[in-house]
Amino acid sequence: PADPQLTQLTPAEAFTFAVGTICQQGSYMSPRAMSVRVVMFVTLLASLFAFTSYSAKIVAILQTPSDAIQTIDDLTRSPMTLGVQETTYKRVYFAESNDPATQRLYKRKLLPLGERAYMSVVDGVRQLRTGLFAFQVEESSGYDIISKTFTEREKCGLQRVQAFKMPMVAVPIRKLSGYRELFAARLRWQREVGLMGREKRVWLAARTRCEADGAGFLSVRLADVLPAVQVLASGALL
Repeated sequence: PADPQLTQLTPAEAFTFAVGTICQQGSYMSPRAMSVRVVMFVTLLASLFAFTSYSAKIVAILQTPSDAIQTIDDLTRSPMTLGVQETTYKRVYFAESNDPATQRLYKRKLLPLGERAYMSVVDGVRQLRTGLFAFQVEESSGYDIISKTFTEREKCGLQRVQAFKMPMVAVPIRKLSGYRELFAARLRWQREVGLMGREKRVWLAARTRCEADGAGFLSVRLADVLPAVQVLASGALL
């Protein structure tokens, strides 16, 4: 015998069942035929698996730091605002650099802002927390403030791009001088025994490390879900 609930099933009702299944909703239909029940059960179960996989993928994407900006050109093309630590040599470098990528960055990001592009380390690091902002700063100064003010989750969201190459530091010695081997041997010895590393740790702040590794919780307040509550209340009243 035919199932009376299925003989009157219209295409609109079938579409409603399909949409409801995708949205994790139940169905008012309760067919007696075992084959139809199996089909409905498999459909709802497949929808559950698809919804779970989709949710897990979205969470993984949101927790993974973006790697869209790797070079100066990527920063130039991005919608991010750029700030520079207030120092005299950086003003001269960006304005007179022969590097084409640096000049493009200067003309597009720094020149339109004028004096507002140059700021103190404290102000620049504070704006880093607001998002869509890049700050060119001395590593030792920036890492020191970041380690004191940023949370572990915020540290994991930071990314570093080298703005310009620093010149190699060396000890100048007269050509064919007999002190060359002496200086080279003592400098190698200082590096091997750890004296250079010790002085670097004393005078320069270490690079911030991401120790949270995506772990952490974000509190959701009523104001964050207020639009959804308003829509639900409007639907209940109607």
